[in-house]
Amino acid sequence: MQTTNTSVIARRVKISDDYATLPYEAGWANEAVTFVQAEGDHPDLAIAVEVSPDGINWIRRTGGTLAASQQIVDLPLAQFGNWLRVVITGATSEQPARVLVHLNLKG
Repeated sequence: MQTTNTSVIARRVKISDDYATLPYEAGWANEAVTFVQAEGDHPDLAIAVEVSPDGINWIRRTGGTLAASQQIVDLPLAQFGNWLRVVITGATSEQPARVLVHLNLKG
C-alpha cells in the first residue's frame, strides 16, 4: 500500500511579484502532484516546479501556465531528489494574484 500526503505550502498568499514557496522535503516520495489555485481575478501566471539536492540550489523540472481564465492547474513530477519548491511569476502590483499551493506526495 502506498503512502500519500497532501500539504498546503501556500495558503491564500497575495503576490505582486515573482514568488517562490519555501523548500519542502519530499525525498521519501516517488511522485508528486502540485496544485496551484488562484482566487478571483489574476493575470496569466507561469508556474514552475523546481528540485534541489540541498534546498539551496534549484533546477527547474516542469512548468506550466495558469491562464487568467483558469482557477486551478496541476503539475505532476516523478524521479526527483529530496527538496521541492514552486515558483510563480507573472503577477504585478497592477495585476496581483491570490494563490493556494498544495503538494500531494505518494511513495
